[in-house]
Amino acid sequence: MRNSWIYLLVLLIPALAACDSLNAETAAVLHELDTYLDETAEQLGGSPFAAIVTRNGEVLYERYDDAQGVLGKPVNEHSRWFVFSITKSFMSALVLDLCDDGIVSLDDPVGKYLPAFAEEAVTIRHLMSQTSGAAVNGDKKPEPLPEDLDRIEIITKPGDAFEYSGLGMLILERTLEAATGKDLEVLLNERIIEPLGLESTGYVYEGSVTDEILPLQKDLFHYSQIGHRAGAGLYTTARDLNRFGQFWLKPESMFSAELREEVWTYHGMRDSDQGRYGLLWWLFESDGGYVMSGKQSKINAVIPETNTVITVIRYPQARPENGYRFAEDKQALVLFGKHL
Repeated sequence: MRNSWIYLLVLLIPALAACDSLNAETAAVLHELDTYLDETAEQLGGSPFAAIVTRNGEVLYERYDDAQGVLGKPVNEHSRWFVFSITKSFMSALVLDLCDDGIVSLDDPVGKYLPAFAEEAVTIRHLMSQTSGAAVNGDKKPEPLPEDLDRIEIITKPGDAFEYSGLGMLILERTLEAATGKDLEVLLNERIIEPLGLESTGYVYEGSVTDEILPLQKDLFHYSQIGHRAGAGLYTTARDLNRFGQFWLKPESMFSAELREEVWTYHGMRDSDQGRYGLLWWLFESDGGYVMSGKQSKINAVIPETNTVITVIRYPQARPENGYRFAEDKQALVLFGKHL
């Protein structure tokens, strides 16, 4: 039997759920979600996971499953997970906060801050929409990312071709540092993490592993790296990540709703899965939701219509099977939120 904890137990108190139709409907949706999480965990090779659902800031559901201890560490509310590209949505908040203070603009040319791009038409918006056209020697997905920005060339017209890669995020990291004179980690801490009280969110570098840091698989860690931090560097807890999602429902403490809508507006599409992209967010606007997601099935879905945030962080232990599709998983969680 799995070591699984479920809180806020409208699921487990049917007498309470039956008091009125709203509670009964909510309980039914949460029960369906609970089953869905078990099914997807199996499809991902017996994946440990954390899941939280909030509505109007109230926790409706919270669960931690250690998949029979496969990570060799406990999985609970204190566990800190490497969330890969969910980091990009933290960059969205940081850029919008800087825009609100007049320090940068979405349509600022990158060359305003980085001399290597002085002759190029690339803007901050292009970097955030994955349409910068940047490549290294014609390769849009270089490995490793170059330290020398002079090696980067623009091979397609900025704004035209969508290419999801880490290169634009390297340029974004350097741009924000040049615009502010501060290290990206300092900026993110000062402007986003500390003001929002995200005490368990931050970068973790090699050599600083603690008991709360979870390995992707037993004894296999993925560390934050300078140059990669704008795209995939953060560790966080499920509770912090859900709280960050709640912030996007009412972001006025940092930036206007109008600026938020820039991020949640279509800017390009990934051909492989028809994924609609805004500015470092995936868009499911026809279903009423917006998603920050990270490699290996990490999802934070924000559904403004119901003021709901659904956070699911997984560490797959095998390649997906039985028809699992990441894009469909994102949409499914948005629809769960829409029906709460």
